[in-house]
Amino acid sequence: MAKLSIALAALVAAITLNAQVYYTDSDVRERSLSVAPWVQANTVFRRTVGEVVGTQPEVTDVFRGSLGGAYGLALNAHIKPFRLGLDVAQSNFAYRQGPDRETLLRTQSNYLLIRGRLGFATEVSDITTLEVWVPFAYRRLQSVQRDGISSEVARTMTSAGIELGSSIKLNENWSWYGLVGLDNGFTEFEASPTTAYKEYPLWISLSSGIRYAL
Repeated sequence: MAKLSIALAALVAAITLNAQVYYTDSDVRERSLSVAPWVQANTVFRRTVGEVVGTQPEVTDVFRGSLGGAYGLALNAHIKPFRLGLDVAQSNFAYRQGPDRETLLRTQSNYLLIRGRLGFATEVSDITTLEVWVPFAYRRLQSVQRDGISSEVARTMTSAGIELGSSIKLNENWSWYGLVGLDNGFTEFEASPTTAYKEYPLWISLSSGIRYAL
């Protein structure tokens, strides 16, 4: 009986060893496309520029940024050594402005956001990746709410910036990511500015999303 048990055990071990499959790098599927719903919280600051290059303008009013946000969908492609991204989103930002702190008037603008991104990533562990993105954004005005201000805000805006963060792999298909961003506007807030200096938006943002690898 003991000899029969030993023989059966040897047979099972041999079958198991023969059934093992070894994967090489070429056998492992590389997922180069992903989609990601994402959300963002942001606040906006004002960057003032003098009419004469190199001069510091004398700011004559008060500006206070408020909480804004965005939500959208991203499509990402991994083309070594780069990563490319395209976002479509609804975005809004708000601020208060006036001659002094007691007479600040609020503006909230809602824009359609279309954004292209160039990225780089480096793996720090089996599940964690550090990411750097350079976004280029185009915004088109959808609606605006202003308290007692008759002038119009800019109908289109362009910007570029940088985002830093990391992603964490949850399984073969799903991963979570978070990014901190700085976005510099190239278009003034107002469609017809009245100040003696230029006023450009500067956004600071915190974004988070879930990626699904296709």
